[in-house]
Amino acid sequence: MTEEDHLLINDLKRNTQQLFEKYIALEQKNVLLSKRVESLENELELLEHEKIELGRNYEQLKVANRILSANDENGEAKQKIDVLIREIDKCIALLNK
Repeated sequence: MTEEDHLLINDLKRNTQQLFEKYIALEQKNVLLSKRVESLENELELLEHEKIELGRNYEQLKVANRILSANDENGEAKQKIDVLIREIDKCIALLNK
């Protein structure tokens, strides 16, 4: 082999080594990014559950507001609330059995 062949082989070895090192670095970066994606997916799921719960609370508040904002002088809103409380008490009693 000539000197030029040795130089070409050395260049090829060096380029192969650099390529392998870049591959290892990219593989490590891929692992980190995969973990980050998983973390963000978990966070998104938690936020979606929180959004659903807040939506439920909002609907409950709207219902309560409608009940309480009824402008009647004979206590109809209080009667509605009393009925709801009795129904809740019945449900609790059934659950305790």
